[in-house]
Amino acid sequence: MRTAVRWLAAAACWMAIGWAAPPLTTIQDVLYKADGTPFNGTLMIEWRSFEAADASTIATHSLTVPIVNGVLRVQLVPTTNASPGTYYAVRYNSDGKIQFQETWSVPPSSATLRLRDVRVTATSGAVTLPPPEMLPIQQSDVVGLVEELAMRPVKGAGYAPSRVVFADADGALQAVAGNLSDCVRVDGTAGPCGEPASYGPVFTDGETPAGLINGSNAVFTLADAPSPETSLSLYRNGLLQKQGVDYVISGNTITFAPGSIPQEGDVLLASYRVGDASAPVFDPQLGIGVVSDVNVAEAAGIRESKLALNYPTHSNANDPTAQQKAALAGTFGTPSATNRYVTDQDPRLSDARTPTAHGLLSTIHADTAAAAPSRGDLIVAQGSSPTVWTRLPIGPPNRCLMSNGSDAVWNTCLYTGFTAGAVPFVDASGNLAQNTARLMWDNTNRKLSVGNNTGGATLYVYDSYPAMGVTSLTVRAGQGQGAEPLQRWLDASGSELAKIDAAGRFSGVSFRGATSASRAAWQDTGSTADPDTASDGDFWYHSGIQARKTVEAGQKHTLPQVICASEGASTSASGLTRLGSCTIPGGLLKPGDRVEIKFDYAHSGTLTGFSFEVRWGGSTLVSRSGAAGETMVTGRGEAAIYSGGTQLSAQSWGSQLTFQAAVGVAPDSLSTPLTIDFLGKMNGPTAETVSLRNFSVVRLPAQQNP
Repeated sequence: MRTAVRWLAAAACWMAIGWAAPPLTTIQDVLYKADGTPFNGTLMIEWRSFEAADASTIATHSLTVPIVNGVLRVQLVPTTNASPGTYYAVRYNSDGKIQFQETWSVPPSSATLRLRDVRVTATSGAVTLPPPEMLPIQQSDVVGLVEELAMRPVKGAGYAPSRVVFADADGALQAVAGNLSDCVRVDGTAGPCGEPASYGPVFTDGETPAGLINGSNAVFTLADAPSPETSLSLYRNGLLQKQGVDYVISGNTITFAPGSIPQEGDVLLASYRVGDASAPVFDPQLGIGVVSDVNVAEAAGIRESKLALNYPTHSNANDPTAQQKAALAGTFGTPSATNRYVTDQDPRLSDARTPTAHGLLSTIHADTAAAAPSRGDLIVAQGSSPTVWTRLPIGPPNRCLMSNGSDAVWNTCLYTGFTAGAVPFVDASGNLAQNTARLMWDNTNRKLSVGNNTGGATLYVYDSYPAMGVTSLTVRAGQGQGAEPLQRWLDASGSELAKIDAAGRFSGVSFRGATSASRAAWQDTGSTADPDTASDGDFWYHSGIQARKTVEAGQKHTLPQVICASEGASTSASGLTRLGSCTIPGGLLKPGDRVEIKFDYAHSGTLTGFSFEVRWGGSTLVSRSGAAGETMVTGRGEAAIYSGGTQLSAQSWGSQLTFQAAVGVAPDSLSTPLTIDFLGKMNGPTAETVSLRNFSVVRLPAQQNP
């Protein structure tokens, strides 16, 4: 009986040992790509056989862990306390290829570790390099692989998926540029289907724009101007640049945006269309029988039947008879009801009446007003009781014959010798005049110049009158303006980009200004009171408290102000030395304000102690000393402004220096500039230093909310 009990106990013990799992360490982290997007892929973890710290045998194997939206979580047996010491070989796989690989050394831990806690760098002396069979296989290690790869084409900088490719001069595969409906030619160019290869769009591929790549030059030029501009595909180090965001194109000039300027070592490649070449010239000297429907272009509008003039184009039924032709010549034929082909040349015809001379404007005509004609006279029907033919004398030079609604009169000409593009106007004498130096219309480019003739914009307004010219532009709302916008700006498709509404508010897709050394891009003169109605997102300057304010969640908030933030100096002197300071302008601080002061000191050396002080004007905020072994000291101070003065509070501590807090009242006036000083000294002659590593002074303006 006892033997059986012992047997069962031993069996239970061995079963417990066999069922117990080895200890695990949890590794969890979030991975991102260099462009900030989450890493998606898999993690392949491989290891050699080893014995865990609890004597568990871990067999040689591998583990594949998915990474979704950048999240990695895996539990592994620790290797730092394994026998023998070992590691994990890790490969990152994304898009069907190995991205990179690394080595992990996992320590035992009850807390969750991050990748930086287990990654092993190549310089770490504690890491055993992987055995040869687990090292990456080089291309040269595989017999014939390098030669086989060299025989295969490679992707060029202009390669793109879902596009027809062609081999460029270097044998690299490039995507054919063109529209989806184009046809591809054997030389890798594309154009509308059906066009002869001798004309159509001309393509330029793999061109390197001219310009200095030095990290500051933003302007580059192409050999030709892209046509259209949207056909330009510009690659920087193989990445397609976005037109209008990374760069703009004007003619053949490329200008990069400030954040996209090529740096030293960058490679630029451009592909684009230039335009249509001249259409082919057809030889007009054609042989007999070579013209037919099959070789006459459809656009010519000529059919074969129109060219075959082998038959008469009309009937001869109505041709003149021989007698009629003779009558036309005045040599033969008898005029009759059926033969009217006669002319004044026929000697058989004559005018038996004797012409009688008479005045055109004379009394012998009842419907004419008698008058003697003069050079340039016109005869017009004038008057109403009765209307008669009347002499109208020629008008003065440069006058035009016009209608006044009843009669013909001489008046100012509407157009008289004006310059092309001139905009006529009525001058001080009532005559139509022009001034091409100050009022011009460029009909070709659709540009109107007012006050000049530059034509630099769709509307160019400039008063160029010497010494007295003042340009002004006024847009006044109409009587029925109502809630309609006063001005609107639209893009080429008619979509609204910006507007000034009836209340005078400007709104647009975005606002951009450029601050210069002489002035800021944005200035709000502010008001001593907040707006009566404020909406979420409003932003303004309150000149009374000298602070900027915003509205969020229907509540007004005052923004903090960084008055000073900098690193300080160092000293080895044994007397208090100013290592940094911050001056607050007089009148800036108001009751209800709070000022936050933060500082960090450091000591180099171990033989001499040091001291430091922080002063609020004439009041000491902090004053402490550190021992020779003290290395770093930090502190915080606050100044609470109230109507009767300033209440100070401070805290400080160090790597050895004990925590200390203090509170007090400062009598310093705030109507004049107040200086905050950060002082330091060594407690004896020495080459060691005390340094003000960093300090900041931030104002929190007063803000009352109901």
